[in-house]
Amino acid sequence: MAEHVKIKEIRDVIKNPAHLDNTFQILKIVASMVNNPSYDEKEVQELVLRLLDRKEEFSGFDSLLNALAREIGLFPYLNVEELGLSDLIAYEYHRPLGLENIVFHRIQAEIYRDLLEGKNVILSAPTSFGKSIIIDAVIATKKFNNIVIVVPTIALIDETRRRFSRFKDHYKIITHNGQVPSNKNLFVLTQERVMEFLNQDQIDFFVIDEFYKISPREDNDERSIVLNQAFYKLYKTRAQFYLLGPNIEHISGISKGKIDFIFKKTDYKTVVTEFHYVTTGDSPYRKLIELVKSLKDPTLIYCRSPNSVNKVAVKLIESGYFSNDRLELQEAAEWIKNNYHPDWLLVKALEKGIGIHHGKIPRSLSQFFIRSFNSGIINYLLCTSTIIEGVNTSAKNVIIFDNKIAKKKIDYFTFNNISGRSGRMFKHFIGNVYLFHEPPQSQLPTVDFPLFSQNDETPDRLLMQMDDDDLDIKLKDKIYKYKEQNILDFDTLKANSISNPNDQLDLAKEILSNIDYYYINLNWNGIPKYEQLKVACELIWIYLIKSKGLQSGVASGSQLTYRIWRILSNNDIKSMIAEETENIDDVNTINSKIDELLDFMRIWAMYKFPKLLLVLNSIQSEIFKKKNLTPGDYTYFAYCIENLFLDPSLIALDEFGIPIQVSKKMYPWIKPDKNLDTVLLNLKKIDIDELPLDEFEKELVKDALRHL
Repeated sequence: MAEHVKIKEIRDVIKNPAHLDNTFQILKIVASMVNNPSYDEKEVQELVLRLLDRKEEFSGFDSLLNALAREIGLFPYLNVEELGLSDLIAYEYHRPLGLENIVFHRIQAEIYRDLLEGKNVILSAPTSFGKSIIIDAVIATKKFNNIVIVVPTIALIDETRRRFSRFKDHYKIITHNGQVPSNKNLFVLTQERVMEFLNQDQIDFFVIDEFYKISPREDNDERSIVLNQAFYKLYKTRAQFYLLGPNIEHISGISKGKIDFIFKKTDYKTVVTEFHYVTTGDSPYRKLIELVKSLKDPTLIYCRSPNSVNKVAVKLIESGYFSNDRLELQEAAEWIKNNYHPDWLLVKALEKGIGIHHGKIPRSLSQFFIRSFNSGIINYLLCTSTIIEGVNTSAKNVIIFDNKIAKKKIDYFTFNNISGRSGRMFKHFIGNVYLFHEPPQSQLPTVDFPLFSQNDETPDRLLMQMDDDDLDIKLKDKIYKYKEQNILDFDTLKANSISNPNDQLDLAKEILSNIDYYYINLNWNGIPKYEQLKVACELIWIYLIKSKGLQSGVASGSQLTYRIWRILSNNDIKSMIAEETENIDDVNTINSKIDELLDFMRIWAMYKFPKLLLVLNSIQSEIFKKKNLTPGDYTYFAYCIENLFLDPSLIALDEFGIPIQVSKKMYPWIKPDKNLDTVLLNLKKIDIDELPLDEFEKELVKDALRHL
């Protein structure tokens, strides 16, 4: 009887082809386990998935396999041509309206119905669950006029926009402040962009992907604070919401916000994850090379940092095992060589068919590597934790080579997210995770909503954004002190939500303490002189950054000044890299210099510095006006820096997967305009094959156009 059969015994039989000599008996045993309370439901589901993975060896029993898949709710895996009437009715019941060739599994269907009934849903589910397709299904109903999708990274903006292109006949897809909304819009934005330009009127429905980031994971978690501000802004519209993320045990705080919602926690899986422990001895790199050689399916290799990625890449290249005969990768490597540096490790890796993905690589190139990996052009992708920030990958294998993120040990939550990248619905029933270290202790996090939990640890600048009615009475005095001080207006402190209000007040006091000196050096418009820029950078560094260590290649206000000035003087990426690496022969040092420069441009030049410069701008403006002095105006300079002193259209197109170097070549044809919609329309009209672009560049542009 099945009651006496151990799950492990059946699992071992299914895994070993030599033991599959009585397929009917195996199916009969598994069938008896389904819906039998004496067996763990998850383990039985795993057995069914393993059977589906070995479907060819169970030929002749298709109807029985279908029955098993149906019983555990795996309707997407049913063969519709073999279904009887009752199964066919159940199958159709799990198909969402408006989406062809999509069938939900049981839990997906439950969530979909909850959303259509107008319920707010917070979902914690595994990576392979299929959380995102539920968004698509809701959009397809055309029930809502204005939908906001909040994603954690700009890279995911592009991926999501491409997926949503199927809805472009009904919705205008807005990803950038250079676009003009229509009557019905799909806004795909990071939390920063929600705060910067989204008009919250008439929002019907919003989604926050990777919502767990709303809970600060460390002191002064900048992006968490901004995400909370974005959530509050959207929450105040009273729009329906869907928050989704993986591997969350509980949520706290939000119930205090008097919001009706359903928290759905499920570990329902559509793939099986197998863990393999790797004994490395005293040579982990040699063991890694041996392992990678044995894996022919798409493989992610997780490393703790970009430096670790580089070390692993060098070891794999030096092994002499890897080669590449794909023309696409050869063209890509040649292009990167010509537009960045011939000794950049990305070039060497691509020449061997190895991809690299981390936060210091330009967005358009990162997007290219992900697409190439998912399409099978690249079989091995070295990555850091940036891979788990919502980016979809199709990997059969995941190798967790390091057990840290930078210098911190991986927690169980992050470990689950990384290992969850193995396997993919409809592609790989079985995912393999290879561990070079012991996994962390099993403990999933509680996600706190500080907006509603409100305690002494809740950041002041978050509380300042809230209406009085939403503030805990005990914390109103905490905010009142900013209203009663007479140094800066409360509205100024509130508008500068990127900065701690106490830091702003300290900066203002410094200016007031030596107002004659600061008036001479801060009263500038347009492009500053070097000394004027230096004074601004020193104030930003000391009072708004308050760092005593290295931050993305910067360790002081004077160093920040120097690097910003260099971009002002020369915004050509290739020539800046050439200057940085001049007279350097060591390849490792060259790579470090390239990574450092690109990281500075992404973190400082295009984001952090312009935002903080505008904080300083508003403070000096208010102080000087109160003293009847003419203030400076830094808005133009901040705008220029944010766009690397290039036309903003070129920067925007980089987000669509078109590198800046390519956009520059197309400049006369795209006819840049403040309205990004006009630029995109011009781009659609161009015969790409007639442009002076090489084949790699043409394919990048064509790929972007396919999803506009």
